[in-house]
Amino acid sequence: MENDIILSIVMATLLFLLLISFIIAFWMIYLRRKAAHQQEKQQLKSTYDQELLRAQLEIKEQTQKNISQEIHDNIGQVLSLVKLHVSTMDAANTNDLHEKITDSKKLLTKAIHDLRNLSRSLDTDLITEKGLCAGIAQEVEILRRTGAYEIDFQIEGNPVRVEANKELILFRIFQEVLNNIIKHAQATSIRILLDYRPDQCLMEIADNGKGITSRLQQQETSGIGLRSMYKRSNLIGAALHITDNLPSGTVVKVNLPYLLPQQLI
Repeated sequence: MENDIILSIVMATLLFLLLISFIIAFWMIYLRRKAAHQQEKQQLKSTYDQELLRAQLEIKEQTQKNISQEIHDNIGQVLSLVKLHVSTMDAANTNDLHEKITDSKKLLTKAIHDLRNLSRSLDTDLITEKGLCAGIAQEVEILRRTGAYEIDFQIEGNPVRVEANKELILFRIFQEVLNNIIKHAQATSIRILLDYRPDQCLMEIADNGKGITSRLQQQETSGIGLRSMYKRSNLIGAALHITDNLPSGTVVKVNLPYLLPQQLI
């Protein structure tokens, strides 16, 4: 009888120790998984922050290039014409003098208008403050002034604001697509659509150039730019699709789901 009691105590002790060991093992596994999960979250946040910073720097760099090109191509030429008018004015020739003064006033008015537009371009926080629509509209206006493309920019639905960081990365993707069109597509027209749907924002850029298939066949390094756009799309939870725009050109579509959208007033 006494042996049975001792055996029962031993068995109960062993079961208790086994249960404690199981609980400790389970707790250790839980802590390891939690630590791994936290590390993964930190890594994702670090990657996101680095990509966001890279996008911000690239937007500033692109802005500087646009300003430099605008000063060289437009404002510089306008002021050179004004200088030419002033240097060739003849006070004795009243009719010619009046015409050159009038033309110089018009040219200076144009230069002032272009400088005002450039001052707006210097605002690299435009996307954060006013949103994606305003940023794209500004880029479209700069491209329109070159006279190289027919541009159709449409906004459908009620514009909503998502997280500013996501809009910033989406805007950078737009700039990358636009740069690819300018450098490689040999297009004459560009169609841009922002479609604000109930559950997502669709950004679509289409051109009538060579098409993505033929461009990829001719560009050995083109994959780098495409990988960058796909990577950035994944970071903000967007879906990127690039296809040929038959009969000619390329269509780029980016679908960004809303997260706590705030409808603009």
